[in-house]
Amino acid sequence: MNHEVAALLEVQADDLRTYNIEDRLNALTPRLATLEQDRKRAEEAFAQAKQHIEAEEQRQREVQDRLRQHREMRDKSEGLLGQVSTPREAAAAMAQIDQAKRFIADEERDLDTIQHRLAELRRLATDREKAVKDIEHVQQETRATLAADRATLEKELGEVRADRDRKAQSVPRNLLQRYDRIRQKRRSTSVFPLRGASCAHCDTAIPVQRRSTMLATGATELCEACGVLLYAAE
Repeated sequence: MNHEVAALLEVQADDLRTYNIEDRLNALTPRLATLEQDRKRAEEAFAQAKQHIEAEEQRQREVQDRLRQHREMRDKSEGLLGQVSTPREAAAAMAQIDQAKRFIADEERDLDTIQHRLAELRRLATDREKAVKDIEHVQQETRATLAADRATLEKELGEVRADRDRKAQSVPRNLLQRYDRIRQKRRSTSVFPLRGASCAHCDTAIPVQRRSTMLATGATELCEACGVLLYAAE
């Protein structure tokens, strides 16, 4: 094996380490996404509970306003009842009083229902707010661990890439470019030795003339079957 191929194999070793680190970094992303989804669902449930409370409180205010108006109408009719001078006027005042009382009874029932519903919604909102805080507390340590893992991997990746760039300077430019084109497609081992008369990757036989040239000159050749770069180990 000539020194150019030996240098290329060292570069490939660093590339394989790079792929491994990148895969480990990428594996952190779905874990973080899962944490974020859990937190987001809890926050959305809490926000929904608050929206329901706000809507119910608005209904409560509207019913209270109507109740106030009906009570005012009843009080006014009762006041007029003491001032009427004819049976017809008295009957009209009593009809207004009875109508106001029915309205008041209806609004009071609605108000009581709303108050019970509000109490339930506020309990639900309290539970959901607690769930958000519980999730944040549980996730805090996990997020810190993932952040530490990411920082460690990113540092290691930077070091491997720098080492790879330094080693790549010992590889002829045309050989390195040829190798890079292959590895970028494969993202795995791209340089293999001859194994006897065949490609060590796919076991396809290499023509005698090409094998002889590789053995004599140390040149690298493409495997026509699988596209990897071949070299003669001895």
